Amino acid sequence: MSNIVQLIPELNEIQRVCHWLAQWGWSEASGGNFSIRMKTPPDSVLNLSGEIPKPLPHHTPDLGGAYLLISARGARARDIALDPEAGVGLYWVMQSGKEFTCLWGNNDPTSELSAHLAIQTALSRTRPKHTAILHSHPPNLIALTHWPDFESSTDLSDILLRMQSEARLHLPEGIARLGFHIPGSRELGEASAAALMKTPVLLWQMHGAISTGETISNALDYLEIVDKAAQIYWTLTSAGIRPEGMTDDDQRRSLEHFKLWERYRSSKE
Repeated sequence: MSNIVQLIPELNEIQRVCHWLAQWGWSEASGGNFSIRMKTPPDSVLNLSGEIPKPLPHHTPDLGGAYLLISARGARARDIALDPEAGVGLYWVMQSGKEFTCLWGNNDPTSELSAHLAIQTALSRTRPKHTAILHSHPPNLIALTHWPDFESSTDLSDILLRMQSEARLHLPEGIARLGFHIPGSRELGEASAAALMKTPVLLWQMHGAISTGETISNALDYLEIVDKAAQIYWTLTSAGIRPEGMTDDDQRRSLEHFKLWERYRSSKE
């Protein structure tokens, strides 16, 4: 294993997150992917010489000069947990924003590259501290997208985030949801970028979930919170109970106590 893994803290964190994704069954086979926009690469990275530049799927001028860690096409989470060099690439985006070059690792980025580029561009403009994007396939969340009660983002958030008293505190703006888009398409990426400007968690119809965070562990936290709420919902409905969760008054009192009410209220406007 290259000593780059020891020099880049994000790679160690990727290994830990991929271990849990595999353990939980959230990234079956090669399902799921991620990208991290590096803030300040170490000198050892800056001195690396890249491979022959390749064109990006679309022009991304906002990312010109950025360093990105991106999961590889066909990479398994369970393998990345053991050997990140085989399943992760470190890329430098050319200043033009039209090409990029692989500096280290796997030089075949995820098939969802268009989505990651679109979302990373949007995050760099409006939520720059969120540098990590994580996509996985939590079955409790995929199941929700089959259910008519959750066809809108508002209904999804209002029902699901009442299932556990702290869920809405982590996500006062709620959860976003998109209808079906072709996996890997630019349309999916652009629609996802727009949705993720309002909340760090988005469900893709019958596909999975995607989240953003200041770190990839933080992005996983959001998915874990939403999946736990979904698990509670499915446990109750399978027992024949129609769960209502927290009352409006309890939810408001909790949000006001933690000074999150205005964020919640403005998300409804």
